Amino acid sequence: MTPEDIDRDLECEVEKIVKSQIISYERRVRGSTRSFEELHYFVKWKGCSEDKNTWEPPEHLEHATELVEEFHRENPDMPNLG
Repeated sequence: MTPEDIDRDLECEVEKIVKSQIISYERRVRGSTRSFEELHYFVKWKGCSEDKNTWEPPEHLEHATELVEEFHRENPDMPNLG
């Protein structure tokens, strides 16, 4: 993985989005347990083998919006923010 310097942060380049899923979890908030759901994408990183793929939240993919949009056009049944 070759990191790229974007806004002084090292960031690796996304090759493609493999799949998406909603991750559910519980967290204690002000003394009570609350349920949360978040969308995550399984990312293939450019120059890395598939065993280096990672689950990432949308905010980690701000520099790959075109790839996210392409993924959803090609996979309309996969979970999405919309």
